[in-house]
Amino acid sequence: MSRDTSRPLPIVTGARAIFGLSFDSLVWSRRSLMMGLLLCLPVAFGLLYRAVLIAKLPARLSGYDLYGTIVAIYYIRNLVPLAALFYATALVADEVEGRTITYLFTRPIPRAAILIGKFAAYVATTLALGLPSTVLTFFLLTTAQGVGGAAANVVELLRDLLAIAVGLVAYGALFTLLGVLLKRPVIPGLLFLFVWELVANLPGYLPRLTITAWLRSLVSHRPAEEGLSQLFSQQALPASLSLVVLASLSVVFLTLALRIFSEREYVLDQ
Repeated sequence: MSRDTSRPLPIVTGARAIFGLSFDSLVWSRRSLMMGLLLCLPVAFGLLYRAVLIAKLPARLSGYDLYGTIVAIYYIRNLVPLAALFYATALVADEVEGRTITYLFTRPIPRAAILIGKFAAYVATTLALGLPSTVLTFFLLTTAQGVGGAAANVVELLRDLLAIAVGLVAYGALFTLLGVLLKRPVIPGLLFLFVWELVANLPGYLPRLTITAWLRSLVSHRPAEEGLSQLFSQQALPASLSLVVLASLSVVFLTLALRIFSEREYVLDQ
């Protein structure tokens, strides 16, 4: 018995179909190639540390200390939000630019399912790229003087992996919202990351209005600050509250994005 193609697919079925198409295109995109190169840098540093630097750096600076600095500054503060920005803002924009969004809209798939499938593909792609790099960097740096360093800190590794995953979802939901709101969302996204998010370094209540302050509270690493940044102490918010806030923000951003995407009329430029 054939299915009535005039009726839209259930949201779960439609999202699964869109996920399969989007995941394949995201994995083999130029964005993934660029992210892969960026993720190679911590791994390359780990190899360099094992081969050369371990004998030259002060003994008090352990491999785990270096790993913590990489996670807090390179991953949490920079790579996670940038990956979210360049992937999530393009989930809809690439379809509009490529004039394929009308093809999606003519299929019997609810618009909400289209965006859910694309967002799930973004999360799966960035996790598949980012988490193995973090694990490899951890073991390269913490096992340089024996497996004891890795065994003693494996719980912190799991905590870091959770923070990276939560950060990709939270920033991704925000930039997905920007992507359905704005025609060119990258510049506003960069301004948000490198202007507004600096508020996280200020004293008082303002850091709670940033994603960075909540996200870095999920990890225990507190690298020593130098220069003018020493004037400002980074607040450590409760980890459990941070998880609740970030999850709530993700739901709010994604819900707004779904509603706007479902109701908006997309007029393609001639």
